[in-house]
Amino acid sequence: MAGGIAIPLLPFEKYIVAHAIFCVIGFLGFLPLGALLARYTRTYTSSWFTAHWICQLALAGPTIIIGVALGIHAVNLSGTGAVNDVHKKWGIAIFVLYLLQVAIGLTIHYVKPRSWASGRGRRPVQNYFHAVFGLLIIAFAMFQVRTGFRSEWPAQTGRGSVGNGANVFWYFWIIFISALYFAGLAFLFRQFRQERAAQREGAMKDSPEMKPMSSSSEPSMAPPVA
Repeated sequence: MAGGIAIPLLPFEKYIVAHAIFCVIGFLGFLPLGALLARYTRTYTSSWFTAHWICQLALAGPTIIIGVALGIHAVNLSGTGAVNDVHKKWGIAIFVLYLLQVAIGLTIHYVKPRSWASGRGRRPVQNYFHAVFGLLIIAFAMFQVRTGFRSEWPAQTGRGSVGNGANVFWYFWIIFISALYFAGLAFLFRQFRQERAAQREGAMKDSPEMKPMSSSSEPSMAPPVA
């Protein structure tokens, strides 16, 4: 706004706005939703993984890719340089980390240690890594969104900072999502109990007492040879 007159958005600025909307929905909407669904539902239904991958891959994937593409196009239109500030460098890094996280998740799901797949072994280390790594990506994305509306938008457009409403909502969303996730950690006790029960059941199936006797172990009924 200059002298009470609203200045229309330039083409590259419209792409920046679209980039922000898609990336916020993808990184701070679908990714946290997928993490929360896994945390709250995995001990109650076997369908939790379906809901998890739909959020993390089927919904978040296209949304994030579109958002990143819009950001790249905005940079090309503005002519300000490809990777010349913190926001752009973090954006590339977080996008690569997201793709890596998807690859790790698919690997964990389709390539399981034999003992864990049969319900006998302990949870593999890579499963814990996948969970922690996912949370770190969401945390990085929260920081990235803030650099976008606090620093990148004023620097690229010269329009000044975004209104304080965005800042208030950013704080609210971080607290809200964090509180929900940490509350969901209470289900870890139920999850670990279920896994221990599955391990005991698997161990019982493998015990000699639970296996049928083979024909070679049965005593021979043939008369002794003189």
